Amino acid sequence: MGNLGYGFIPTHPGEVIKDEIEERCISQRQLAKNMGLAYSVVNEIINAKRPLTAKTALMFEAALDIPAESLMFLQTKYNIQTARKDSSLKQVLKEIRKVAAVL
Repeated sequence: MGNLGYGFIPTHPGEVIKDEIEERCISQRQLAKNMGLAYSVVNEIINAKRPLTAKTALMFEAALDIPAESLMFLQTKYNIQTARKDSSLKQVLKEIRKVAAVL
């Protein structure tokens, strides 16, 4: 099925958030404080160590005016592209395709 036209390196929504706050000269600590989140949560999202949730996407939307749907779309693409690289999952998918081919 291929990679369906996606790039080789998935983009985590934290990259978009990081670019936005750098452009606005807002620190991660200030953003976290304004959003009522722990600094570690914001930092981990920005550094792609924590996934964005619908709740945090809405919070970033309120704080930065970045549409939550756009952030969640990036997160979904990131999750799928990351899963496609998982070698154990690749083997499971291969086996499922074999079974499905004979049905």
